[in-house]
Amino acid sequence: MRKVIFMISLLVAGVTSGAQEADTLATGQKKSERNMLLNAESASTPREINIGLPESGGGAKVYVDGMAHGISLPRSQYHWAGGHMFVPKGSISLMDAVITAGEISVLLDSRTRVGGDEFSGAFTIGSSTNGLIRFDGAVSGPVKNAPGWYFSIGAYVNNDPTNVNAPNRPFVDKKQMYNVALSRRWGRSTLDAAYRFSVCNDNIDGGYSFAPFVYNGDGTISPFGNFRLGRDCYFTADDAVRYMEVRDGSIKHASLGNMDHRYLHDFSVMFNHRHDSGWNLDAKLHVLYMQPSQSAKIGLAGIDNVTDAKGFTSADGSAYSGYLQNRLVTVDNQEELDVDLRFTADRRFNPQHKLRLGAELLFSSQMHSASTFYYAHTVEANPSRLYKNGQPTWGMNMSGLFYDSYRFSVPLYALHDYTPAERLLFRTGVRLCPLYENMLHAPRFGDEEINRRVEGFNLADRNLSELRRMELPALDFAVSEHISLRLVDRLFFIAEGFCSMTSMNGAYYKSERIPTGEAMGNAFGRGGLMYDNKWMNVTALASYIASWNNARVMTVTKQIGGVSETIPWTAQYGIGTLGFTLDGNVHFGGFNMHLLGTWQDPRYKDYTNEFVFSDGSKEVIDYTGKHVTGISQWMLEIDPSYTWKNFRVWASARYYSRQYVSRTNLAYFAGHWETFAGVDWNIIEPLKLSVNFVNVLFQNGAKGSIDVADTITDASLLNDYVMAGSYIRPFTIDFMLTYKF
Repeated sequence: MRKVIFMISLLVAGVTSGAQEADTLATGQKKSERNMLLNAESASTPREINIGLPESGGGAKVYVDGMAHGISLPRSQYHWAGGHMFVPKGSISLMDAVITAGEISVLLDSRTRVGGDEFSGAFTIGSSTNGLIRFDGAVSGPVKNAPGWYFSIGAYVNNDPTNVNAPNRPFVDKKQMYNVALSRRWGRSTLDAAYRFSVCNDNIDGGYSFAPFVYNGDGTISPFGNFRLGRDCYFTADDAVRYMEVRDGSIKHASLGNMDHRYLHDFSVMFNHRHDSGWNLDAKLHVLYMQPSQSAKIGLAGIDNVTDAKGFTSADGSAYSGYLQNRLVTVDNQEELDVDLRFTADRRFNPQHKLRLGAELLFSSQMHSASTFYYAHTVEANPSRLYKNGQPTWGMNMSGLFYDSYRFSVPLYALHDYTPAERLLFRTGVRLCPLYENMLHAPRFGDEEINRRVEGFNLADRNLSELRRMELPALDFAVSEHISLRLVDRLFFIAEGFCSMTSMNGAYYKSERIPTGEAMGNAFGRGGLMYDNKWMNVTALASYIASWNNARVMTVTKQIGGVSETIPWTAQYGIGTLGFTLDGNVHFGGFNMHLLGTWQDPRYKDYTNEFVFSDGSKEVIDYTGKHVTGISQWMLEIDPSYTWKNFRVWASARYYSRQYVSRTNLAYFAGHWETFAGVDWNIIEPLKLSVNFVNVLFQNGAKGSIDVADTITDASLLNDYVMAGSYIRPFTIDFMLTYKF
């Protein structure tokens, strides 16, 4: 399972919509930003704030100008990294996100930087103790000799070797983004046009961010040999590979350190008009094209202790015995075209009623093929390649994936604010989304042999595969309700909830086994009290959230003849949890202290699987009632800061309790801290120096979930078990120098 942070606490912090009005304080509507971008695993990917239902991972979902980067394949990190070409707008609350965007998560919204009446600019250069090289700059202003016209241009370049300094890849996290915007303003109307081009060559969630260790069986880990967790590189310098293209069966040769290239073109036209009648009218056209792009996901596929008889050899041809790391490489080839036309209108009719209406016309065309293979290396720092039966790679396309689809949808929504009294607010939301998806894919039904993922599987071989077309008409919907009541003075009672049904898109049908096709359901409710005054605010809420018919392509590993085999499996399941959150903020003078504590108990529901491996063996495991992996029951956060003259000092410490490693819950990681700190110094009015520290307490350990443990049902086998996984970022110092004018 991908790492997921089940942060109901952040949903509490973002209780209301990102767009607030002065009169809403009477009914207790507020929002709060709580270090949402601080990520303990990556310096350039936003902190994960998704609620985990359904699992999404990949960092926080970031919208630009109120619109998604892409419908399916492009992730936020491919096409956004904050910076001066964007203006942050804060969070879009869960209730508003469900209705306006159909997203089951808190969203971070940002606006494309556009020109103003004054010429202005901002530039940042940065580095780190890892060797980071970053440039971030933007300038904007009026167009000379063209009244009413404005421009903006920006660029972001990031080259980060990360903490491992891989020998085959100078920069593991590498991105370039360029943006240009032109605006026209007259009377009550504005027109903005923006184009953004991105080249994303990162592999931050691939093969470079893992390390081996010994699981002691009691939640703690020990070093494996002399391997330094978070410092030594767990990737081979020899990264030449041979694989079979799943679409046509051709043999390809490549280098793993040079296979991540995603190219995205983003064009937006935004029009706004404030009519004399009081209606605020908004129209947006967004076109995103991810041209044919490739990336390599280099996952873990189990560590084995092999003998000479297993057929593994070193580069010199000598027989190998000892520990080896299996890797499952997925070479993703992707292309996507999205066209989104959105109309919104909002108006306050009187102090009691405000209405917001929205409609979209959305077309998306997606192609995703995944060629897969295995390779292996020794378990040590700067490991050596190993060969199996004389071959550098094997198991071609035994986990191959493919789908090619197009989708039409017409989301319609309405939000109504009703304030029958000064102390009381009702916000009601309704969303309907008729859609149609037409897809070409290669599923396998029942026990038929066609489309079985065997060695050498490819779509061009009609003896092995048969492409099938599937049509998916559906009607998604969501309803939500928010109630806020001022009890006395600054004490408020709030209650809110939603229910939604969301159909599965093509990404869920790309593997050998497909889900049932039933829509995914989510229901959420919470209520509690909020209080604030001039120097403090506090929120206490109880929540319950449930999800059913979730589907995802997971990987499971089992030893077949003493050697690990990893297969993809499309699983369906539910999740449910009760949660309690206490969130407070105290501020006086230049001092500010934020404290947060949350408890939740997410567990799987209806999660029985029958895994079938290449030798025909079957493994039936029921995860029902088990704790969701990678999620802590307790999370505490302490965020103090102090501003004095030209200096600001801040810190952030987050404690995560036990995280279960496997879906069987037999393996778990003990609690850990993630700590940050920083100093901002305004040297002179336009010049600021920022020094940020990651992992201030020098925590050293593993985190998240380990898929290879999911088929282990005997706890004794986990004592002194050698495995590999992700880890807490080691101590790092970042330096940023910013100049604004």
